[in-house]
Amino acid sequence: MSALLTVSGNEPAKAKIATRWRELHGANNWAGLLSPLDLDLRREILRYGDATQATYDAFPLETKSMYPFACPYKKSEMFSKVSKPVAGYEVTRYLYANLRGFKTEIQEVNWIGYVAVTVDPEEIKRLGRRDIIVAWRGTRTPAEWRNDLLFRQIPPTSINGNPVPKGVEVSRGFWGAFADYDPSKAVFGVKGSAGKQATQEVKRLLEKYAGEQMSITCVGHSLGGALATLCAYQIAEDQIHKTPSGIIAPVTAFTFASTRVGNTAFRERMESLGVKVLRVKSKQDIVPCYPLGKDTDNQDILESVKQDVKQSAETTPFRDLLGFFVRKLKQAIKPDEYTHVGESLAVDFTKSPFLKQPKFIDLDIIETLGSYHNLDVYLHLVNGIVGTKDDEKMPFKPVVIRDMALINKSSDLLTDPSGKNVPANWWKQSNAGLVQNKEGFWVCVSNFDDPKTPNPDFD
Repeated sequence: MSALLTVSGNEPAKAKIATRWRELHGANNWAGLLSPLDLDLRREILRYGDATQATYDAFPLETKSMYPFACPYKKSEMFSKVSKPVAGYEVTRYLYANLRGFKTEIQEVNWIGYVAVTVDPEEIKRLGRRDIIVAWRGTRTPAEWRNDLLFRQIPPTSINGNPVPKGVEVSRGFWGAFADYDPSKAVFGVKGSAGKQATQEVKRLLEKYAGEQMSITCVGHSLGGALATLCAYQIAEDQIHKTPSGIIAPVTAFTFASTRVGNTAFRERMESLGVKVLRVKSKQDIVPCYPLGKDTDNQDILESVKQDVKQSAETTPFRDLLGFFVRKLKQAIKPDEYTHVGESLAVDFTKSPFLKQPKFIDLDIIETLGSYHNLDVYLHLVNGIVGTKDDEKMPFKPVVIRDMALINKSSDLLTDPSGKNVPANWWKQSNAGLVQNKEGFWVCVSNFDDPKTPNPDFD
């Protein structure tokens, strides 16, 4: 990539994260760090955002492959296959979710994320502790989309058999993706729900490194943000973060474009457990408005989208369809049932001169909404603006050296001249997963090692 694609603003000398990591992970609810955005916190958000983006890059969704809903890479090579998004970490477990959709039985078992831990001594020293990342992917498959629409609230029955606090309720669809399990459809020998897999692995790692200072960081985008929130809740609710040596590992969630997850009692329970959540949201992204909630967070997005849709619907068939959908949504959800948790950091799509500003024209509505929701775009915005009231009038100015070509990874949003040498949607799995065997034939083979799967063609 040309030097033109790497933009750097004023990048002061790095502060010592090792001495202030608790503050950066929300010990004081990020007071004084969000406006203006603290440099070290900005770097941490970008780092965890890259760890989240890896869940998309490692999920090619090749429907005609041997395992269309799985990660095609071994755990040991996943980070190298997605350009090493988090240096110094090792993937220790893959996570698989059981999805029901609108039906009662499990329809799909999909690779939904991973658990990784810091193993490089220099990185451990830089961070001031050994860090466990639990990363969750956003919605990609039809069953996942249908699952997202199951917004009726239910108590989050503990996946580890512990009692549920009275009054706490969460989205049926999000909890199902986290907690459902059908042993008859287990893949690769994986047992238990995605949530059980994640919490068991976190517990194992805490026991393995007993006596060390540890942190637990749950990350995710969109649906993954909801799952990261539920994961952080379950870890704290089941006291998994209390290590055998008596050291309590702080639990923090960094989420991007996350939906609402549960009711007021759920939010209060998260707070009482000491779980910290920092939600990054775009002012133009409608997804964080779902399901409708009693808090005013993101209401500006609803008004903006409402006006744009109204303007577009004057000349398109969307008017009647959207009107019907909104009426049914309002009938199905009481406005006081859902509320966001944690602190929020707002970014503004319209502030970046490096992004094409989409317009609502006929069938481009869906594409436009997707542009506002794109994770690489979110990270680009975090790098250049804060988006809170105190900083609204400040110009966009990238701070950390970051490749601008990432914007077009799964979009066509990079402006000219910045984007003249960057194709749209350029991130692809090499040869759609086919590999040439000893006889010269192109075949689809399994590289999975969770558990290890032999490949006779290549042994």
